[in-house]
Amino acid sequence: MVTILPFVGLALIYSLIIFFLCEEKSLKHKKLTELREVEYDPQKVFVALEKYQTLRYAGYYFAAVLVYTLVMAYVAFVKHHLGLLEVISYIFLTAFIGSLFIFLFKWRKNLLIKVFSSFMYGSLFIAASGIGMAIVYLTD
Repeated sequence: MVTILPFVGLALIYSLIIFFLCEEKSLKHKKLTELREVEYDPQKVFVALEKYQTLRYAGYYFAAVLVYTLVMAYVAFVKHHLGLLEVISYIFLTAFIGSLFIFLFKWRKNLLIKVFSSFMYGSLFIAASGIGMAIVYLTD
C-alpha cells in the first residue's frame, strides 16, 4: 500500500516555489502600495492585472504545475496503481495546504491580496493537476 503523503509534500514544495517565483516577477514592476488603491473599483482591478502581468505569470505557473503533474502522475500514480480517491486526495490536499500556507505567509498584507493570492494558487493548481492526471490516466 503506497501512501500519497510524500507526493503531496513534493508537489507542495515544488508548486509553492514556482508560485512565489512567478508572483515575485509579477510584482517586481510595481510597488504593492499601488495595489491597495484598486481595492473597490473593478475597472482598476483589470488594469492592475495587466500592469503586473498577472495573467502571463499565472500561465507560467499553470504550465509548470501541469508538466510536473504529468511526470508525477506517470511515475507515482500509474506505476503504483493508485485510484481516483488517491488522485483527488492528492490534488485537494496539496491545493488546500498550499493556499493556507500562502494565506498565513501574507498575514500582514491587505485582505484582498491574501485572498487573491490564495485563490490564484489553489484554483490554478487544481485545474493544472486535474488536467494532468486526466491526460495521463486517459492515455495509459
